[in-house]
Amino acid sequence: MKVADRIQNLRKIKGISQEQLAEAIGVSRQAVSKWESEQSTPDLEKIILMSNFFDVTTDYLLKGIEPTNEINHMTVGDVIDNKILTGANGKRMKIILRYVLYVIIGVLAVDLLSFIIYVIIYGLPM
Repeated sequence: MKVADRIQNLRKIKGISQEQLAEAIGVSRQAVSKWESEQSTPDLEKIILMSNFFDVTTDYLLKGIEPTNEINHMTVGDVIDNKILTGANGKRMKIILRYVLYVIIGVLAVDLLSFIIYVIIYGLPM
């Protein structure tokens, strides 16, 4: 199946005319007709608009690649572990991150201690 066939198929599945598709993405009906008859191809901006309109990926429109249902859920920690903290610089990065964490904890501890001393001397602020 070609791009032209996929556009036409998606349009028919959605139950809209060439004119309705053209209006939705800001082109003429003739442009849609030319895309579907392979006389021309839509530019990248129009492919993106159609992918959003039909709720499909641009890969599907351009290459016919069906999206997989497999979603890779990664946490920030996973990304840090898998992408940043691997390889030659991984050990160095872990040490740097540890020291940054110590500095943050130290700053918070000093701030808390300052507040406690203030409360002891002046009482709770009103």
